Amino acid sequence: MKHFSLCPFKHICIACILLSAQSQLFAQSSPAKSSESTAPSKSDSKAGAKSAATVGAPIQKMKKQVFVLPLDGMVGIGLRHDEMEQVEKIADGYGPGQVIILRINSNGGLVTEGDLIAASLTRIKNKHRLVAWIEKAISGGAFTGLYCDEMYFMPEAALGSITMLNGATRQEITSAREDWKSRVAEACAAGDRDPKIGPAMVHSEVELSYDKVGDKVTFYNDYKHEFKLSDKTENLDFSAKSAEHSGFSDGTAATEMDLYRELGVNDTTKFEANNAGKVIAEKWQKLIQGAKEEVPLLIQKRGIEGSSQGGVAYLQARIRNTQKIVDWYKKCAAEMTYDLQIGEEAIEQLKEEIVQMRKQIKEMQAQSQPGG
Repeated sequence: MKHFSLCPFKHICIACILLSAQSQLFAQSSPAKSSESTAPSKSDSKAGAKSAATVGAPIQKMKKQVFVLPLDGMVGIGLRHDEMEQVEKIADGYGPGQVIILRINSNGGLVTEGDLIAASLTRIKNKHRLVAWIEKAISGGAFTGLYCDEMYFMPEAALGSITMLNGATRQEITSAREDWKSRVAEACAAGDRDPKIGPAMVHSEVELSYDKVGDKVTFYNDYKHEFKLSDKTENLDFSAKSAEHSGFSDGTAATEMDLYRELGVNDTTKFEANNAGKVIAEKWQKLIQGAKEEVPLLIQKRGIEGSSQGGVAYLQARIRNTQKIVDWYKKCAAEMTYDLQIGEEAIEQLKEEIVQMRKQIKEMQAQSQPGG
């Protein structure tokens, strides 16, 4: 059984290089207000969802922007609502109805971040066309994807297993299970999917099967119907094949260009790729990678830099390295807390240590003065 990504803390877990344009079919443009006021939704017909304009729509003066936001890593660290909101603001500058694609690759993460993501995506999709493109979406990653009205899988993708675990013992928190089953069902409904699907992802005892007549799919919380998805032995996970066949996903796309064709946004007279999402994601990933690499080195340097000189020189070097650790926490607190195990309490202790070391330096300098 796959579980939500987990860290050994008291919290409960659930699971800048400018990039070049990904395709010569698209070119960058400057933001401007669009005259269109609506975005395509999953409730549109397949043909309507893939059409750039609707009957009676005003003449389009600006190409619609297509943003791809890569979301990699733990929910709350690599996959955050902050980057989603940055893309939202840029998309808003072009007017309503832009296309925002979330490429999700996550094993889960923090429950609290999941709540923030849900609020952000609910707001975004009321203005823009929001699409989930699944590489791997387990637990909190799956919860994120459910809020998107349109969803496509990569060929080897998986989505599901939304289980709440205790951070210390990695045991499922059964007392929260019923509430969480309801929340995931609500997330399914928010993305225009059958709420019966959600509980089967949360609890292995919930079975799921379905019948299919033409394009009409009917889900059942049992294992008796023609197409079986989940029995009592494990939590529900969708593959690309099962997701598409059951109508849980809108299709399968291996590459960006495949996805653009599926979405009907490959017409260069009406749409163009906007690299802003990739730039935002790259900047954040570089920052958290920098913390992973530099903070452990700073911890080592705190104890040895300037030690051969001793006295004021040693304290000054220790202050300098300690302050850099504090500064990293200001830039990426979640990475520091959950990956590097340096939380808020530890940072406050470091701040107090800096204050005390500065006092020691003043005392040493006073003593070194004539008459001191």
